[in-house]
Amino acid sequence: MTRLFLVFAPALLLISGCDSSPGERGTIILRPEVSEAADGKDISFSFSADGFPVGQLSDVDCDCRIDLGPYLEGQGFTKADVVSATLESARLVMLFPISEKLDFLDQAILKFEADGLSVTEVANRGAFPAEREATLTVLPNRDVSGFLTRSDFGAILQIDARALEPGEDYEVALVMTFRLELEGL
Repeated sequence: MTRLFLVFAPALLLISGCDSSPGERGTIILRPEVSEAADGKDISFSFSADGFPVGQLSDVDCDCRIDLGPYLEGQGFTKADVVSATLESARLVMLFPISEKLDFLDQAILKFEADGLSVTEVANRGAFPAEREATLTVLPNRDVSGFLTRSDFGAILQIDARALEPGEDYEVALVMTFRLELEGL
């Protein structure tokens, strides 16, 4: 009898742990890394040194639209399943000029934009290192689900350039990780 109990006890615990009421749903957490826009190209910010203001904050639009719909569908969810979303991390990667480091920047502010929503700051940084990649400081507890549940949204990088090489074209890529809380089974 004791031996029979030892065999069935784990099965009984497993069955009781899966017990839930019909219609009761839990939450699922996903952390997608996003570096491409809806068209499959890098999320990047390009500008020319010629005519770009130095020593003051200026907007650089990514000229791209970001859509997490295909990612969610690939995971078995829709945008309607998103309960909340926050930006968990963001980093800038220097693409061009090849020899340039991010220390040409004094400050950078990342903002999201979408039709019907106010432009919202989500991350920033000052004091950039003499490296080709730098992490931005994400503003804590900033719910961005309103942007992610739209058909698409855009990003603006507001930068203060310390110095730029005349005649040079600059391109900086953005890589983001989101924390998505979704209604699940």
